[in-house]
Amino acid sequence: MLELKNVEYEILRDKVVRNFSLDVKSGEVITLFGASGCGKTTILRLISGIIEPRKGRIINKFARTTYLFQENRLLEWKNALENVLLVMDKLDESLVLSYFERLGLGKKDARKYPDELSGGMRQRVAFVRAIVTQPDLLLMDEPFSGLDYDMKEILMEMIADRVKNGMSVVLVTHDRMEAAKMSDEICFLESKGAVIERRLKLEKRFEDRNFDYLNAVINENFKGKIYYD
Repeated sequence: MLELKNVEYEILRDKVVRNFSLDVKSGEVITLFGASGCGKTTILRLISGIIEPRKGRIINKFARTTYLFQENRLLEWKNALENVLLVMDKLDESLVLSYFERLGLGKKDARKYPDELSGGMRQRVAFVRAIVTQPDLLLMDEPFSGLDYDMKEILMEMIADRVKNGMSVVLVTHDRMEAAKMSDEICFLESKGAVIERRLKLEKRFEDRNFDYLNAVINENFKGKIYYD
């Protein structure tokens, strides 16, 4: 379980996060949705422990938390395969290659260095690196940005499979379809300071959300909320 209670964070006396509270249980997907600058990424950084709140408390009882950054952050002097093996408790090259294959990365791609890969390929490598750590809590910052529809669907299915087995997710996105498709709960944040404007709990699970359901959710809840980060 993860609990944020009345959390505040400021940079040069500018409150980036103010009076923010959130609860995440095992097997839940919570999405933070809001305009650029409302504090979404800062909240992920607070949860991960990269930065500490000025006020409030954060209690993270999940055994292993993994952060999938918006930037791929691959080590330039390691090839794709080595970048993933580096984070594994028990090295399993065949497992990594099977993930790569599912995401359209061949054995030759696995031996390439980051500067030899396209942006989308680097993003997929970073995703595999996050998944193989077997996290109980996965923090994701715009993980599907720049990927085509089919690849997004594959990644969402991989995440959904792990959520069924108890993994929890805190997702940051500005994409309404991603939010509607993946989330158990969407937190709409104000444009400044990451105060929750309202919460939306979705009734159907990931696998039961057809286009009509998603379209209805979007039309009812996202009117006038087209954000660009």
